[in-house]
Amino acid sequence: MTFDDLSCRTGIEIPPLLQQLLASGPPDLVGFPDFEWLEAEQAANDLDEWLDAKWQDGRRFLPFAQSGAGDAYCLVPLDGGAVGVAFLWHDDEESSVGHGSFADFVCAKFLEAFVDLSYLSDWDLSEPEMAERIAADVATVTAFMDDTETAAYLQALSRQPLVSRPFKTGPRARPEQVPSLMPQAEFDEDLKRFTLQDSAPFPVKARWDIEG
Repeated sequence: MTFDDLSCRTGIEIPPLLQQLLASGPPDLVGFPDFEWLEAEQAANDLDEWLDAKWQDGRRFLPFAQSGAGDAYCLVPLDGGAVGVAFLWHDDEESSVGHGSFADFVCAKFLEAFVDLSYLSDWDLSEPEMAERIAADVATVTAFMDDTETAAYLQALSRQPLVSRPFKTGPRARPEQVPSLMPQAEFDEDLKRFTLQDSAPFPVKARWDIEG
C-alpha cells in the first residue's frame, strides 16, 4: 500500500511538494505544531473507517497527516483541478477547505510556528536550539518548493532573531510573552496570503457515526 495507491483510489492527485516530502522519509518536522505524518496503511484505514466518499456523501478526501487527537489533515479536490487542504476535526460535524494548495498549507503551518515557538518548550530545547531546529525544517521543505520567491520568504523569516513578544491566542485572551520569530500583527497579515477566506463549510460524518 502506497500513497500512489490511495491517489488512484480517491482520484486525488498528490501535489509534487507532498510527493517529494513523502518520498524523502517523510521528515520529522518539529516546525509543524501538533502534526504527525500518516503511513499509507494508516491513511487507508482512515478511508475505510471514516473518510471514504461512500461515508461522506460523495466528498473525497485523502488523509496524509493527523493531530495528536486524531483529527485529519486531508487533500481535497477543488474546482478546476486544483487540490486544497482541509483539517477535519474528529468530533465536529463541519469543516472547510483552509488552503488552496498544499504549498499554502505548508507556509501557514510554518507561520504558526514562527509567531509562537512556546510549544517547543516541551522538547526541552533552549531558545537557540529552537531557532536552529525551525531553520533546519524550513531548509528541508523549501528545498523541494518550485516557488523560489516563497521559499526565500520562509527562509528569511526562519533566520530572524528569536525574540520574546506578546501573543494572544484569541481576541479576548490576555497576551502572553512567547519566543517568536515575527510579531503577531505581521503574522495575521501574512497568513491571509496562504489561507482561503470565506471558504464554505461542508458536513463531515464522524467516525463513530459510520455503520460497520
